[in-house]
Amino acid sequence: MSIFSFLFSKKGAKPVAERHNKGIGGGERVGGGNNELDFVVVGQGLAGTLLAFELEKRGKKVLVIDDGWKTAASMVAAGVLNPVTGMRITKTLGVDDLLPAAKRIYAELGEKFGETFFHEIPFYRFYSSEPELATKAKRAAMPEYAGWISDDVPARTLCGGALADALGGFFVNRAGWLDLPKLLATMRADFRSRGVLLEENFDCNDLKISRATTTWRQREIRGGIIFCTGFRIRENPWFGHLKWQPAKGEFVKIEAAGTENFQAQILKSRVVAIPLGGALWRVGTNYDRDNLDCVPTPETGERLVKAFCAIFSPNLARDKVRIVGHVAGVRPAVAGALPKVGAHENFPKLFLFNGFGSKGVTWIPLHAERFAEKICK
Repeated sequence: MSIFSFLFSKKGAKPVAERHNKGIGGGERVGGGNNELDFVVVGQGLAGTLLAFELEKRGKKVLVIDDGWKTAASMVAAGVLNPVTGMRITKTLGVDDLLPAAKRIYAELGEKFGETFFHEIPFYRFYSSEPELATKAKRAAMPEYAGWISDDVPARTLCGGALADALGGFFVNRAGWLDLPKLLATMRADFRSRGVLLEENFDCNDLKISRATTTWRQREIRGGIIFCTGFRIRENPWFGHLKWQPAKGEFVKIEAAGTENFQAQILKSRVVAIPLGGALWRVGTNYDRDNLDCVPTPETGERLVKAFCAIFSPNLARDKVRIVGHVAGVRPAVAGALPKVGAHENFPKLFLFNGFGSKGVTWIPLHAERFAEKICK
């Protein structure tokens, strides 16, 4: 099942005149070491990384352009693969296809680089209200939810009674988390070592486009330019007018003394707590639509820590928790929730692969594979 939203742009469709006729970085080896390129992928977050990987698997010459993750939401995303979400406790659209593909592709990358990127681990969700209990009971009675959610877990029975799950909870099965920073850094090093990464900000004025051709810095791009630039797509002259609804999120990495024995599952209460081994956790997140910057705020960090402490019963003492890392980023969410994938109506060699938001870890692998297959034809 595909959720492609092929785009039909009605404005912002004028070509940008090419201002620069410069070559690439003084003759450095970029894009396969010659003047032929099939695709340029702009942005090396998870979307751009996996799409470039799929294009190269199909024998295409690809150049990735990225400014060093200065605004990449992927670097601060939770990385959680959670197939059943929301207050309505619903399966992610297309998850029966998305989940196996994601695990297969993350395993393929792990084997390729001799690393473990994806960690399959139970996801324990606290009940927050009596109506939520009733909603879950309805879902559990539906045949399509068999195997996706567990029976109810009675209150204060998990982790030896150490959790503050006053109403109990349930497990979302087949869940896990992806080590996004590790995956992206590994892929970046690989792209760099092979000379297919240009580390700079992409300038749209370097493009000269028509319906028939796309030229970037005097190099014809045979397949086209694909924008995977996250929330910065709003600045794009061809796709910026679409209904983007970005939201800032923050995560803290904490060390919580005394929690070493509770790391067998991801914990979801007011916040998501991902176990990293020992007493380390990755805790988030918030949604801030007013302050779209990548600057961590101490107030938000403290709120996340306090919410983490409240997961345990009695509440974990604040002086037992130490913040060892704090990051912020902006998610490229869109109105209507579904990502935007497809070609510009006036310039068929300009593509968009963007807007995956908080479900990117689940959605991107299969859609990168399918989109690569489509545009390679």
